[in-house]
Amino acid sequence: MRFAFANTESFQEADTVVMGVPDEGGSISTRRGASKAPGRMRRVSHRRLVVRREKATHLIQPQRGALTSKILDYGDIKKEAVAGIVERVARAGKRPVIVGGDHSITYETLKGLSKAKRKISFVYLDAHPDFICSKREYYGSVVCDIADLKNVDVERSVEIGVRAPELEEIENILARHLTTITVSDLVEMGPMGVLEKVREVVGENVYLSIDMDVVDPAFAPGVNMPTPGGLSSKELIYLATGIARGGLLGFDVMEVSPPYDIQDMTSDLAVRCLMETIASARNAGISRTSR
Repeated sequence: MRFAFANTESFQEADTVVMGVPDEGGSISTRRGASKAPGRMRRVSHRRLVVRREKATHLIQPQRGALTSKILDYGDIKKEAVAGIVERVARAGKRPVIVGGDHSITYETLKGLSKAKRKISFVYLDAHPDFICSKREYYGSVVCDIADLKNVDVERSVEIGVRAPELEEIENILARHLTTITVSDLVEMGPMGVLEKVREVVGENVYLSIDMDVVDPAFAPGVNMPTPGGLSSKELIYLATGIARGGLLGFDVMEVSPPYDIQDMTSDLAVRCLMETIASARNAGISRTSR
């Protein structure tokens, strides 16, 4: 089953390439299930984004932008194949969109993009900074791991929604000059102010990574590390689409855990966020030329 908004089966024709990575090998959470997310989200997309009326089907449309690009659902791939496939997609001038899986997959994606593009800024929506450096190559060290990549510019990157840091992570954030916007900052600045800050900080080539635990568990209970005091559904979509309108090299949605979801609330929100962000993303930063 493909995502409901997929509208081509041709890699050559596609502008956006969506890939599922059903892997949670980088997680140490006691709550398991992120590997089931790509399949569940595809099924939910057909239940929540498709209206059937008089023997015809109609796709629900985004609030802003339009699903005018050609979207290929590439299917599921193994984690170890992510970097190579993402590099191929980027060098072909297409936008990779990754559906996890646990958040350590983002490192593999940035590894592929960093081989295809010059300096990359990232915007990282997460309840946790994921900036542990004393342990590496797992879902808590993602930012430390990607900071080592040649073409990733940490000082021109932003974390949003942080509310559960460890002391080591705070020290690493300060040492590496990573702009971090907590939920309390978001309340004070407002979503529009957050977008303005993002635009001040990031460079031209932007990658967006979304851990669904950035959202409050009241709206997204089906995650591996639920943390109270998070974003609302509308704040997530507003921020993701606002960042996308500035131009995206690619983006991901991670850490949905279907076994802990309630009536597919989290998968539904993640699918909506995927669709809205694809529709809002303009082509800035995407070029068919390599380095």
